[in-house]
Amino acid sequence: MRPIAKPGPILAVGLLAVVCAALLPAGLADRQVPAWSWISWAVVLVSSLSVLYVVNRSIVRAMRSLAWLLPPVLLLTLPAVVFAAGGRGATVALALVLRSLAAATAGLATVAALGPSGLVQGLQSLRVPSRLVEVVHAMLASLAAIVRQVSGMLRARMARRPSHAPWSALGVAPIETLRGFGRLVGALLLRSIERAETLERARRARGGPDP
Repeated sequence: MRPIAKPGPILAVGLLAVVCAALLPAGLADRQVPAWSWISWAVVLVSSLSVLYVVNRSIVRAMRSLAWLLPPVLLLTLPAVVFAAGGRGATVALALVLRSLAAATAGLATVAALGPSGLVQGLQSLRVPSRLVEVVHAMLASLAAIVRQVSGMLRARMARRPSHAPWSALGVAPIETLRGFGRLVGALLLRSIERAETLERARRARGGPDP
């Protein structure tokens, strides 16, 4: 990925978009959803999708990223509809989903535009405490290692069963499929713990203080 010229301002704009989208009123507490909230969410969502399209160079990949965000957004926002005033449940539900989706898409677009190294450089440019930057850097490095491990494990599974996609047998044999993915998650957890222990031993070998 090409280096980002100004990661600090880009990160600041992305965080501002996330915060603004997340704090706009969504019709809770017996209030109507303001028109400018709908407009702001639409602008943030369209702008974020445009950034994802530029980064991925494909509208299909950009929409796929949006599709991956929908399940957790729906899971976390729809229960809040019970706090809406009677008779406005559908409007409040739509506002909450759109607000959460706009904020999540803005965060995803910011991370996608900067990349791991750009995100760390942006935090440094914004004068974030160095300890927090180190934590974020270690988290991103560990996440990248986990993604590589998951990709390798899925490729190995596909090599053993080339005629089936990972979730294709869920409808035919749900118990066996979920059991297989449970073993994958367990193996991934063990590898993550082993990696964490290796990193901790390396840190102490370099003279790092005890936690």
